[in-house]
Amino acid sequence: MNTWHLNSDKPVYTRHPEPQSWNSTYAVLDFPDPVLRRFIAVHEAGHAVLYLASGIPVGEVHLCNDLGKGPGEGGAAWVKPGGNFSVPYAQYIAMCVAGERAQNRSLHEQGLWTPDRAWAVERLAADDRDKVAEALRFCNRGDLGFGHSPASGLDLAVVHRAADAALSHLWDRVLRLAEAVDEHGHLTGDQAARYADLAYVALSCNKSMGAAA
Repeated sequence: MNTWHLNSDKPVYTRHPEPQSWNSTYAVLDFPDPVLRRFIAVHEAGHAVLYLASGIPVGEVHLCNDLGKGPGEGGAAWVKPGGNFSVPYAQYIAMCVAGERAQNRSLHEQGLWTPDRAWAVERLAADDRDKVAEALRFCNRGDLGFGHSPASGLDLAVVHRAADAALSHLWDRVLRLAEAVDEHGHLTGDQAARYADLAYVALSCNKSMGAAA
């Protein structure tokens, strides 16, 4: 069983322990603005590339000029679907965590990884993890576990491994798209597909399960 940590400020579990003293997750990352901007772009590119690889239509990829380093820290960037879609739930939930897993890989590759930064990446992905839990319930797959698989459910560590495997085959495309998102700030779905060199496939179907941030 993996060790997961219950954070002190809210009922959130993280694989890495909470820093002893912190004011904001961006402060824990401690990156200069240009590095932080590319780092957030990597998160969105991770989502968008798995969107496209799974056949989920991308409407836009957006990175705000003001990264919003206040207490809420929300709304800095997003990927929005371009319409309704239907994909196997396993692909969808891997796409949900692809942003944080892309950032975690980026930290390692750049020699910037620390347990505190890995924790910050997890906390910034809280909404994405909520979407995984919602998708499991939507598909009657049970609950989301942290370090264990519930009797009827799935361990988030399993979802992480699936996303890592998917990203490993597409990593050059993630980096290429992140560079474009960083440079332009806003991309349409067609533009994102071109930069990622992935075919834009708009599926016509009956149910959308949400967007990723």
